[in-house]
Amino acid sequence: MLHAGEIQALQLAQELNADLLLTDDTAARLAAKTLQVSAHGTLGVLLRAIRRRQRTPEKILNVLHELPTRSTLYIKRELLNEIIRQVEELS
Repeated sequence: MLHAGEIQALQLAQELNADLLLTDDTAARLAAKTLQVSAHGTLGVLLRAIRRRQRTPEKILNVLHELPTRSTLYIKRELLNEIIRQVEELS
């Protein structure tokens, strides 16, 4: 279920024809896909930074390892571990 802020963000992204909507909410990302709005969450942004060579895999690994204790973002441990493994293969 989308909350008011997510609905407003989706509406604004459509109005502005935005290139990207940043959201960690699964329902909002699914709604964005339906509306043909590109959406990424925190993990997607971090991986994109590596692909664009804006950050090194080592720096992103530091961020990923600190996420559970330095952020209120909830990521399933299994998913986080998989992303860490993928980034480790790049370094």
